[in-house]
Amino acid sequence: MQLAWAPDFLGRGVEYASLGRGLHGELGTLIRFGPDGTAHDAEPDATHGQPSGALLYVHGWSDYFFNLELAHFAVARGFTFYALDLPEHGRSLAAGEMPGFVGSADHYLESVGAAVDTVRREAGHAPILMGHSTGGLAAALYAQRSASDLRAVVLSSPWLVPHGGPTAGRLLEAALRPASLRWPRGRLPLPSRGYFWRAVAKEAGGEWELREDLRPRNAFPVRVGWLHGVLEGQRMLRAGPRLELPVLLLASTTSDLGLVWREHMRERDAVLSIAPMRRAAADLCVNLDEALVERGLHDVLLSPTPVRNEAYGRLGRWLDELGADRS
Repeated sequence: MQLAWAPDFLGRGVEYASLGRGLHGELGTLIRFGPDGTAHDAEPDATHGQPSGALLYVHGWSDYFFNLELAHFAVARGFTFYALDLPEHGRSLAAGEMPGFVGSADHYLESVGAAVDTVRREAGHAPILMGHSTGGLAAALYAQRSASDLRAVVLSSPWLVPHGGPTAGRLLEAALRPASLRWPRGRLPLPSRGYFWRAVAKEAGGEWELREDLRPRNAFPVRVGWLHGVLEGQRMLRAGPRLELPVLLLASTTSDLGLVWREHMRERDAVLSIAPMRRAAADLCVNLDEALVERGLHDVLLSPTPVRNEAYGRLGRWLDELGADRS
């Protein structure tokens, strides 16, 4: 399918296009850096030459793609850059829809698969798939099923394991299953926290301009079908084969999931626990490297400038080694 690209609000060289509709609903929106996947305003680094690979980024829950710094980084290292706004997130939201609702693991897989297929067709490369948080879960699931479509995977603070561990996840999934079939869009009475927004948004002391219509201060309401779909995906991930392609785990060194905001949460992952994340990644991946960055946020690449510079340095060296292994 030929996509209808249009100029994106992020500015010069950025375009977006709808991926259309699949078996499970809308597939989301693909963003690319430049009309042919190459930025108009950022030339590839002379040491890396013309684009020789592709990087596809998938955001987390209640989020959208806005990190143009990552796009510049990728292009400068010789990659074409794409990002996916998942169904009912960001650019994919439409009037009357329910923000953040992706009702099954299969819907995530179909959305990521449509994006990967487009990147492979346009860029001519099997992409490196980079997923953050819930997007990291979707990326890992896709890699289990379609490893031959990918060059490698970057898991950025991925949500691989339920809060409370696998046993708690199985029990909660079973408890939610009847309601997920009858009232999938029913709202769960869970407290909403704005810690991540508070650490990231410029108006709250962070460094990023966020569109509140696309990324609310508090996360989207938690729906029965969405949470059941995430737990289903985490169970499927544990039951599936180990990943043999190269994988990088990019995350903070420290987490704090406290119920009360504390200022040190500006230097920690305040969304997911690091230790279970690392164990789950080690269990999943045969060929795993770790880049754990001190004082990093849940999305390490949105941390304060010195921290994310360290993260980009670690990510860049891993990508260079990946390219050297292929040559």
